[in-house]
Amino acid sequence: MKIDPLFYEYNLKNSSEKINIIFLHGTNSGLVDLLYKKTIELLKIDTNDPFNVSKINGNEFKDNPTVLHDNINTLSVFSEKRFILLDLMDITINKSLESIILESVKTENNNYLLLIKATNLKLSSFIKYFMNINNAILVPCYEEKINTIHSKLSDLFSRHKIKFKVEFIKNLSLKFSTNSLTNEMELEKLDIFLTNSKNVTEEMILALVSRNDDVNLNKIIENCSNGNPREAITIFENIYENQTTSMTLIRMFFNHFKLIERVLLRFENSKNLINIIENIKPPIFFKKKEFIIFQCKVWNLKLINIILARLIELELRCKLNHTIEKTLLSQFILSTSVLARNKINS
Repeated sequence: MKIDPLFYEYNLKNSSEKINIIFLHGTNSGLVDLLYKKTIELLKIDTNDPFNVSKINGNEFKDNPTVLHDNINTLSVFSEKRFILLDLMDITINKSLESIILESVKTENNNYLLLIKATNLKLSSFIKYFMNINNAILVPCYEEKINTIHSKLSDLFSRHKIKFKVEFIKNLSLKFSTNSLTNEMELEKLDIFLTNSKNVTEEMILALVSRNDDVNLNKIIENCSNGNPREAITIFENIYENQTTSMTLIRMFFNHFKLIERVLLRFENSKNLINIIENIKPPIFFKKKEFIIFQCKVWNLKLINIILARLIELELRCKLNHTIEKTLLSQFILSTSVLARNKINS
């Protein structure tokens, strides 16, 4: 059955025992990730339990399609259901893979729960199948609407007992992203600021909230350093304008890897990564902490030194030759994201 994201949590809580398949997909990758994490939390899935939980990424599934069928037909050792987490965010789902998925889930077996996350998929017989069966929840995650952002901002200001003009909140909403995860981070940052500040003005709020361009640049960095080349390149192609974009993005990349370098250098001495993340200055926002922890596991100091040297060279080459700067940046994003992906899969 097809469920609106707004009612997903309610439906999951009230029908989880009857469900074998949860399919999250859409253009709003941030919302897909938020619902994916919420599902794991609500169903109390221990992702570190190899006996009852199987994690399958897109490349593994593409290289060995039978892995899904095998896991669905493997009995769980210590729980009623086996949890299978199928991450298809980084691959294109073709007809062949669709057929394999359908063949696997049509098996008469209720001893599993399959949680799938994927990017946007067109309405087809494949999607319709999950819409029309009773033991599945299909959640299409589309770009966050301005009205939704406006409502969240109004609620936030009301909670802090701050009144702003309707027109100001409307204009402020336009500065947010279409990505729900990015917006949640911005709203959290705003919430912390309002909690710790007095006599807040419109100018202070405007200065705090990131412009959409900066938000999208952050999305490039996150996808690139997390090993998602296709999404990183797609976002870059969509927002690239001129050398201003290039220089801003290069410096944001530099700041990101310098942060990881600082954490890793401290980690060599204390051996307590969580404590470092919690106490580093300036503080890392709550929703970004998990991302930084993961980054510290992907990258090491040797690779970061190489990346930082490449960024210095990249900035120089872009300044010397404006005509090829977009190509140079694309090459850097692609090579860095592939390097990250290989590290993650190794």
